Amino acid sequence: MMANTPVSNCLLPMKLITLIVIGFFLTILNAQSAVGEKGSQRLRPILFRRRVKRATDCTNGFIAKDMTSNTLLPALYPTEQLDACLNNSVLLANLTELGHIAFSRNQLLVLKRKLGEIFTSGLPEERIRQLGFIITVYGPEEISMWNITSADTLALVLNNSPNLNTSKVIIGNYLQRSGQLNAVALDAIGGPLLCTLSEENLRTILPSELKKARPMNIFTCTQAKKDILFGIAKVAFQDLAGDPKAYFNQLKPYIGGARASDLQRLAPGNISMDFQTFSSLNPVEVEKLTAQNVRDLLGINLNSLKENENHEIVRRWVNTHSVAEVMSLGIGLTGGISPAGLGNLSILPLPGSASVNSYSLLLSICVAVLGITLQCLS
Repeated sequence: MMANTPVSNCLLPMKLITLIVIGFFLTILNAQSAVGEKGSQRLRPILFRRRVKRATDCTNGFIAKDMTSNTLLPALYPTEQLDACLNNSVLLANLTELGHIAFSRNQLLVLKRKLGEIFTSGLPEERIRQLGFIITVYGPEEISMWNITSADTLALVLNNSPNLNTSKVIIGNYLQRSGQLNAVALDAIGGPLLCTLSEENLRTILPSELKKARPMNIFTCTQAKKDILFGIAKVAFQDLAGDPKAYFNQLKPYIGGARASDLQRLAPGNISMDFQTFSSLNPVEVEKLTAQNVRDLLGINLNSLKENENHEIVRRWVNTHSVAEVMSLGIGLTGGISPAGLGNLSILPLPGSASVNSYSLLLSICVAVLGITLQCLS
């Protein structure tokens, strides 16, 4: 028989070790099958504890209070290091400062998660005011659960709202919690967002608060909402009614809700309304104005009607007034309703040096006489 060699002597221990290793992993696989995914989650920390620990170690130094205003913090502490090196206590004590730093979205998500660990029942309102840029990583559903009751909180949150839909949710949250549309809230909301509120909400605005608020652009509001806001503005600035120019300047942002009677009262005040403001008026109410009303309203800007004769509001006024009244403005506007039986008139300019105003007046008289004559003959 051949004598045993050193190699053959090692075969038995090696086979034994191999069987032990295979048996160990088979045991693990059987354990995972028995307890399911939940059980496997318990085993992973055991198997990979050393690797995970190394990934979450703070190697850049823990963030102290005097570092929380450093605008270079996002570069100094990448997402993993920010998570590892920022203690919850430091975050809470310096939330305002950290909320004003331009972290990346992933870094902001770290701050959001840490706040969730601190406030398990939801963020208190005083903390919501401190969030700053962190607001941008909260979704509309999360924001709808906040408790926003102060106009100051509303202003701070809206200032960092990432988009229109989120802003609407923020305002809705405030109003649902009996938040008042006072001057602070109105300034925070502004005109375009104000136009998204319901008519019922708009009616709650007190004239005294509208008066204190900054002027708002309500161009995108429906006509019904413009009417409501103008009605509030009239009351808010009624103490200036004795000074037509000052009164008009305060009403101008809301003038789209003015009725014909309001415009007729403003007309004699030498306000010289510019065409942009005129074009924002309610066309239905403008149609009720006489040529003299229009002349008085626009004053030195009357020629702007001719310059914008194809604008809808100009055409609507022309098409609802007689040719004589249109021509009486003396600015070269043509069109209007012809006297019965005359059909549409095409007006040609007279030769010579006669002024436009004199010609317009003469033409108006002729048209009026012809109209009366035809009515008598019929």
